[in-house]
Amino acid sequence: MPRNKKTSGRLRAGGLLICAAAGVQAVASPAFAQNAAQAETPTVQIEEVVVTARRREERLQDTPVAVTALAGEALESRGVESVDQIAKFAPSIRFDGAAALSGGNYNATVFIRGVGQNDFAIFSDPGVGVYVDGVYYARSIGGTLDAFDVSRIEVLRGPQGTLFGKNTIGGAVIITTDQPKDEFGGKIEGVTGSYDRLDVKGHVDIPLGEKVAVRLSAARLTRDGYGKRLLTGDDLGDRNATAARAQLRWEASDAVTVSLSADYTRAREHSAPQKLLVIGAVPGFAVGPFMANFNTYVAPGLGITAPNGARTLNTSFLTDSPFTTYGTGPNINDLDLWGGSATVDWNLGEISFKSITAVRGLKATFARDGDNTPFTFRETFNHDVQAQYSQEFQLSGLSFGERLTWVTGAYVFQERGTDSGYAKLALGLAPGASPPPYSPSAAVYTKVTSTTYALFAQGSLSLTDRLSATVGARYNRDEKDYVLDHRRIRDGGVIAQVRPGGSWNSFTPKVGLEFKATPDVLLYASVGKGFKSGGFNARPLNDASEVTEYQPETLLTYEAGAKTAWLDRRLILNVAGYFSDYQDIQVTVNQTPRNFVANAAAGEVKGVEVELQAKPTANWSFNFGGGYMDAKYTEVGSGLAAGQVLPITLATHFVKAPKWTLNGGVEYGRELPGGGRLTARVDWTRYSTVYNDVANDPDLTQPGYDLFGARLAYASPDRVWQAALFGMNLSDERYMVSGNASSGFGLKEASFGRPREWGFSLSRKF
Repeated sequence: MPRNKKTSGRLRAGGLLICAAAGVQAVASPAFAQNAAQAETPTVQIEEVVVTARRREERLQDTPVAVTALAGEALESRGVESVDQIAKFAPSIRFDGAAALSGGNYNATVFIRGVGQNDFAIFSDPGVGVYVDGVYYARSIGGTLDAFDVSRIEVLRGPQGTLFGKNTIGGAVIITTDQPKDEFGGKIEGVTGSYDRLDVKGHVDIPLGEKVAVRLSAARLTRDGYGKRLLTGDDLGDRNATAARAQLRWEASDAVTVSLSADYTRAREHSAPQKLLVIGAVPGFAVGPFMANFNTYVAPGLGITAPNGARTLNTSFLTDSPFTTYGTGPNINDLDLWGGSATVDWNLGEISFKSITAVRGLKATFARDGDNTPFTFRETFNHDVQAQYSQEFQLSGLSFGERLTWVTGAYVFQERGTDSGYAKLALGLAPGASPPPYSPSAAVYTKVTSTTYALFAQGSLSLTDRLSATVGARYNRDEKDYVLDHRRIRDGGVIAQVRPGGSWNSFTPKVGLEFKATPDVLLYASVGKGFKSGGFNARPLNDASEVTEYQPETLLTYEAGAKTAWLDRRLILNVAGYFSDYQDIQVTVNQTPRNFVANAAAGEVKGVEVELQAKPTANWSFNFGGGYMDAKYTEVGSGLAAGQVLPITLATHFVKAPKWTLNGGVEYGRELPGGGRLTARVDWTRYSTVYNDVANDPDLTQPGYDLFGARLAYASPDRVWQAALFGMNLSDERYMVSGNASSGFGLKEASFGRPREWGFSLSRKF
């Protein structure tokens, strides 16, 4: 809901409310003032936080939604440099880059409460929505965004089908960037550290009269890779990105505010590091016909020698380090990401009108050497181009003597995306022999055009001074059309030349009750539904019969919680419990040469989340967050075409759904005799066992692990200068973030998280 002038005034009067406040999961640190005269003595009280989880600005503790929010300085003190790192500080979420089978550092896989999407493909919709300044980012490609000049990140857990719509079945990640200020000023920061890191970031606010202000921000990020190709000397997992954003705020009148924004990111990097885990036969894992035939008919004649002297694919290509490989295939991870938006807020008195118009696009080229050897046995290359347009209108206001707070609106979204590339699989094998030593290699072209229409409304009515009821609903229609032209590389024959299309309608309601037991205790209960759009399997490697239609999946969640503050806001304790009925689960199976999506299962997810923050003294603050999740299949169906065999049973665990997600932090800040301020912080995150593939392959299963980070910062007496020394993954933990197994090709591969790193930053405000 747009802010009216009265609300805006209250927020401005709150000082540095958003920029200085931490979220449910964080304890706020004192904000840096512009000079010593403005610096305030720290108070023994946790700062208020404002969120937009219900499409209007309201106190976090008054929001009957399970949400974690981290704001400006809290993000900085925890070292959140990209959006995926928010998962270390919020319960029940996995946010990993380097999606399996992609090789792309920016390709995100996001799961909240066990619900998400493990595939990056252009035809696969995410299960967790990502929004930046109210604009939906439709693709997981490019989803691991750099978090520079960000004011706040909110993680909404559970289906957000009423106000945010499709593909928020698991939840939503809402990113709010810093907005133009009315006074001239800015900040510049330099960062150096491990792997020859050199980052430069900055922003400037420029007032153009009393009614117009502009904010320009930019970042240049460079770092050597933490992976190495042993035969070529190339690195993997480097950073080489430039990002810029321009924003303009125009107060056209006392009632109308217009905000314009444009952004661009350009990355020219190498592929994400890959690790070969298994090659050939191991107990319960066959060599498969492709490797046997390749080693018999093709490999010996290529002049390639394995480390053990043989001219075959064999176990001597395995390395001792998770960051080294014998791969020699394409090593590219290029991304161009851009967009523009116009937001109009019009205060009509008791009613406010908002319009959000946005266009976005991306171009991404990424590849992986899936066999991690000099042979061309399993190698993929993708070139994706996507463009989207969205228009949202909102009306919101207060009615019936301000007893009813409501928002309603309409939404239109259009998208076109293409994927051009290839999968070189056992290249060199040809048809005709027996047993068949053929190559299923494919040159692929996939185009997806989609349109979404939605109408939504939600209102909260005060039944008494302390009891309120919330009712909302959304109607959504999705239309998708595909063009597939997939051909065999070995002989140019057609695998699939088809133009399927479909449409799906959905209705997602929500009802809830909220009881304000005391001014500092909110109790709530709700039932809400979410859905993820249907589509068509666009990864055929054999014939067009594999291009099957899968239906939308749905999630009905029952949730109850409490948001409480104690001891004059020195202690905040929030608790949520939930039970989700998960139907028509879109199971994504990537076990080349059989890759498909099917509505193959139903399940239940239940759990409890606790978030606590405490500020016992002006110098000390603590935070803890914990999530317990029990996710299980209750039904298992079958594939949608011949040969589509589901690798799951009722005993199979959900992918990316650790039973425990825990985190904690301790921060100590002290004013020094000379007027400067020293702040020290330590953070800890723990995940229990994570299953990185749908089949729960034991070699791709990551046992429980811990991550530690620390930061020591000094701010000058006038708060203009700040220097900080920080470290990440201090215990140098080795942990997988994605993986894939193919018994037919006799290979298992994985990508690992970043090793231990240190950094030093120096910044100056002006």
